[in-house]
Amino acid sequence: MSKGAGRPSTNTLSSVVDLLVEHRIKFDALEHVLKETNPLLHEFYLGTLENLQAQKTAELKKALTVKLTSKLGEG
Repeated sequence: MSKGAGRPSTNTLSSVVDLLVEHRIKFDALEHVLKETNPLLHEFYLGTLENLQAQKTAELKKALTVKLTSKLGEG
């Protein structure tokens, strides 16, 4: 399959992965600083992350259910 047929180049994917890793390292460092400087705010931050993860999971399940239902309806 050619790149023009909808597949991104390996260089593009590699660049995206590099950026994600770089930002994850920065977030981890900032989280460590937050934990050391303001433990109460750090706990709030962790709770917020848990809530966002739960919301993301629920939205993904909903989207997958809709897609599966539409696929089953086609067949």
